[in-house]
Amino acid sequence: MSVQRIDGWRFFVQGGKKVCVVDLEPRKCDCGVCGVEKIPCSHAIAAGSYAGLHISILVCPVYSKDALFAGYSENVYPCAGQQVEARTCFPPEVKHGSGRQKKSRWQSRLELSRMRGRTPRKQCRVYRCSVCKETGHTRLHCKN
Repeated sequence: MSVQRIDGWRFFVQGGKKVCVVDLEPRKCDCGVCGVEKIPCSHAIAAGSYAGLHISILVCPVYSKDALFAGYSENVYPCAGQQVEARTCFPPEVKHGSGRQKKSRWQSRLELSRMRGRTPRKQCRVYRCSVCKETGHTRLHCKN
């Protein structure tokens, strides 16, 4: 990616499919990834490394270790004045749709040909038409 400085914190980053303007002070980029995920996108990383900044500075402080430890530093108590029932929680019941389940993966040509009971076609073999005796096609696709 090619990076050009516009002013103190703004950079013009060109590379890939997008051309973006990155502003490192408010941590914004034209692609919108920095604003939504609060982690730097590839454009912001390129601009930050061009400016000589460490990538950890560009990440939102919410993702820091201090913020994580602060969230679990105190005990969590139930609401005052409410009775807490001791009961067992079960997972929700899963309803399956009617009909046969779909397969979870695509089968290869080798697997499909073994199911049909024949050997797979070899890609390197030259096929000859049985009607016109020319190579490159079979009888099914013959124009004669």
